[in-house]
Amino acid sequence: MDEFIHVAEISLPLLLQGLGTTAAISALSIVIAMILGSAIGYMCLSKNKTVELIARAFIKIFRCTPFMVQVYLAYYGLPALGLNVSAFATGVIILGMYTAAYTAVILESGVSAIPKGQFEASYAMGMSRLKTMVRIIFPQTLKIIVPSLTGQFVQTVKDSSILSIITVAEMTMMTKEAIGITFSPLIVYICAGVLYWALNLVI
Repeated sequence: MDEFIHVAEISLPLLLQGLGTTAAISALSIVIAMILGSAIGYMCLSKNKTVELIARAFIKIFRCTPFMVQVYLAYYGLPALGLNVSAFATGVIILGMYTAAYTAVILESGVSAIPKGQFEASYAMGMSRLKTMVRIIFPQTLKIIVPSLTGQFVQTVKDSSILSIITVAEMTMMTKEAIGITFSPLIVYICAGVLYWALNLVI
């Protein structure tokens, strides 16, 4: 017990620093995912086949390739294009886009679950498609998709740990640093696991 307390006292400052970075990355990525995912999901429902094709191609690319590969491609690809982006910003962007692909599918599925009569009644009242979606469909869709979205956002927090491979100082990377200082991987990982659990519990 004394060893656990000693290791925890050394590790917690590092882990809490990493937790702050993890929370920031996750929050920003979720905001990007909600905005971009809503747009992509709406495009999937478009009657314009070109627009729908672009949206579905985006979803296929990000859902059918490993997230770690996407992280490496973004980290090394952006500088190759002349864009000097920090590791933190790269992580936020790629995690946001990755989560957006799943968010778009969830939103599309939620909208598809709404009875077609809701659309027909709105159009019969003279409402445009966009106004129908914003005022009639989305409020009902939200009740349907909240559980799935919550699960996806919890997954986003866990996926943020992969960003340690591009030197983002989130909690997994800080966990490795704490292990290098204390040489007690079991205790440090227990502390890290508790902090991840607490963050996801908030979501």
